[in-house]
Amino acid sequence: MAEVDHQTEVEIKKLSHEWLDAVRARDRVTLDRILADDFLISGWQPEGRLANKAYYLEDCLKPVDIQEGSYTFDRWRIRRYGDTVVVNCNLEIHAIVNGVNWGGESIITDVWVRDGDKWRVMTRHSSPVERMKDEG
Repeated sequence: MAEVDHQTEVEIKKLSHEWLDAVRARDRVTLDRILADDFLISGWQPEGRLANKAYYLEDCLKPVDIQEGSYTFDRWRIRRYGDTVVVNCNLEIHAIVNGVNWGGESIITDVWVRDGDKWRVMTRHSSPVERMKDEG
């Protein structure tokens, strides 16, 4: 396994939090800084469609009523391969969106690439966490 140095781990976790805070604040400047120009996201659109950066930004910046929004990351695994970092973790999000409870827990995989002196995320895949139900 490729160990990650402490500084890189701190930077990636900080950027991950900045990303979600920017979505909540509808902060295009921060999102544009964090997301690579050719960013792709999967596991987010119906029917397995990929979304590019422009589509993702448009969707994130739509005016919606969000109340009681919160998120937590857990079970981080961060591996570095030169100028590339692969992140696996759990992300739990809860909010009231337009008056409806929304959210849940997902496992995410992010790929970050060093771009000059900063990290930018190239791709994210998310899958909902399915909990086993007790039988009987």
